[in-house]
Amino acid sequence: MTDRRESDGAGDGDGRSADPIPRAGRRRRVFQQGRLVLGPDRLVACEVTDVSTAGARLRVPARIALPEAFALVIAADDLRTVAVRLRWRRGDFAGVTFEGAGVYVG
Repeated sequence: MTDRRESDGAGDGDGRSADPIPRAGRRRRVFQQGRLVLGPDRLVACEVTDVSTAGARLRVPARIALPEAFALVIAADDLRTVAVRLRWRRGDFAGVTFEGAGVYVG
């Protein structure tokens, strides 16, 4: 999975432009604890490092396989659970977009 918004600007020779895609919303740097809900009895700790109205960047160990869609619990001023979809994954970082009525607003 790739998301050119996280591109280093170098073309990869497949004919696509190396220009990044504009973001859907402005990112805000945060450090919040989170939990990935990967099954009925499986929660995995993560850190939410950036958030916008459209999605978030997560730090989660690379050894943890992530499904295409899952629930994310974010511990901010209150506890929020949002449905997310995996957009990209590089090492210990993953980008997700918020789905449905559970959009995170701050």
